[in-house]
Amino acid sequence: MPLRGDWLAGWLPAVSVGADILLQSGRIEDALALARPNGERREQGEACKVYAKVLVPAGQTDAAIDALMPHLRGERLLSFLVEMTEGQGRDERVLDLVATLAEEARQMHASGQPEGLGRALDLQAEVLERAGRVDEAIAVLGADVAARRSSAEIMCVSYARLLARHRRIEDLHQMATGDHEYAAFYPLVTALEEEGQPEEAETLLREYITTTDCPGNYQSLLMELLVRQGRLDDAVEAVRPTFEDRWNGLLQSAVLVLAEHGRHSQVASFTSRSSICL
Repeated sequence: MPLRGDWLAGWLPAVSVGADILLQSGRIEDALALARPNGERREQGEACKVYAKVLVPAGQTDAAIDALMPHLRGERLLSFLVEMTEGQGRDERVLDLVATLAEEARQMHASGQPEGLGRALDLQAEVLERAGRVDEAIAVLGADVAARRSSAEIMCVSYARLLARHRRIEDLHQMATGDHEYAAFYPLVTALEEEGQPEEAETLLREYITTTDCPGNYQSLLMELLVRQGRLDDAVEAVRPTFEDRWNGLLQSAVLVLAEHGRHSQVASFTSRSSICL
């Protein structure tokens, strides 16, 4: 007898696990029957998510999208929609849904209303990117960042990573030396290094360390960059000024790096001279 999802009403994790086991056993119809929402669960959106997770591997991606559509105003389910449809050939359909919510989020921002659809903004850019429309993704998300829509930190990080993936070095540099340096510095350093320009990344970090009031994060980035270049001694020297800082110092990080590379005599020397307890 087929299993029924209403036997486990309210136990969605159990339904999900059970459906997955049935799928792996090739019992697709039983998996769908188990996961199908019964209409009485209080967590109806989450129930539809569990059902959609069965529909996609069962080859019913459109039905999975249909199941989620009434619940896409919830950011978790909107994010899941984008995640579950990757590689399923449904980017244009998903983009239509996400773009509609993203535009609503922009209108809410313009009118000063509380924003409850902020994730739609960076998710729109994500779907545009994976659909091969990279310039559109950069333009759309860049405009949202410039207008300070939704969560500034999340948006800036998403935008910086998008720029880095497509080697938009100049745009990243403008972010890193402008109002969004914290979000942009790591992607910029990574992009420069991958483009064969580690010297430029090093110069940028050293200059910023000397001018910022909070150099610790950038000293850590510099150490990591130098270690990747095989310059262990330079890496240690770059963070040596922090060693006596009990709360934000990088002595422990330097010691771990040296130990990982077999520099045990240096580790012993640092720890014996330092007043900081590791």
